[in-house]
Amino acid sequence: MGWQQQKKRAKQFEQQTDESLATDILNDNLFSNKPVECLCTFECIREPQEAHIGVGNHVRLIDLKDRIDVYVGTQPVGYVLPNQAELVREQLRLNQRNGRSALGKVVDVSELTPTFTVRVGE
Repeated sequence: MGWQQQKKRAKQFEQQTDESLATDILNDNLFSNKPVECLCTFECIREPQEAHIGVGNHVRLIDLKDRIDVYVGTQPVGYVLPNQAELVREQLRLNQRNGRSALGKVVDVSELTPTFTVRVGE
């Protein structure tokens, strides 16, 4: 088989792949606009450091554009680590949610450092 024949076959398969991509993957479906609901855990910094937070507390993550704050009720207790903030926005689609927020639960509080871990999606 010559190189021209191989090129012709490759082009034939490429066109089929592009067509299936356009029809199947890029079209909207029932789930494309639904916010992602997953069990994701994110590390947060306690601020102020004496903020009272415990395992099992229900929290709300609120996207304030420059950072994502964490609240217990109406009290701010910390914020998501800056290097994880973009990941939180992307995975939880905070910009598409009502109030740019998501609910979570504290699953771990460090006794050595001013950090705690929040699980979202339960």
